[in-house]
Amino acid sequence: MINKLADMLKRHEGLRLDMYHCTAGVPTIGYGHNLLTPITEETAEQMLEDDITVVIKELDKNVYWWSDLPENAQIVIANMCFNIGWPRLSKFKKFWAALEERDYQRAAAEMEDSLWFRQVKGRAEELKQLMLECDG
Repeated sequence: MINKLADMLKRHEGLRLDMYHCTAGVPTIGYGHNLLTPITEETAEQMLEDDITVVIKELDKNVYWWSDLPENAQIVIANMCFNIGWPRLSKFKKFWAALEERDYQRAAAEMEDSLWFRQVKGRAEELKQLMLECDG
């Protein structure tokens, strides 16, 4: 019964991967999922996993050598990309230059010398410390 219902709903609702407003004006995504409805923790975990996969693919596509860096540096980069997106992170030219040279002290300093750092405060400080540990 569930599979037949799901197939019918897919046909009736249609799949929209971008957010839209349904005929009642409610923000909606997917197969008619109302975004004003709370989600389960399991759904949130799955969404996080999917978002991390997207971030890693984006980094693999744009910075092929990032996965050769120490794990801490990879975590920092992926966290930043998750937070601000690749288009904005790609503009951190001095940060990327420092990483290419494996100069983690300078990369951390470049992180600190950004509007992003001042905006996200505690998160940025934790990521900077993680980057500094790459030299250890």
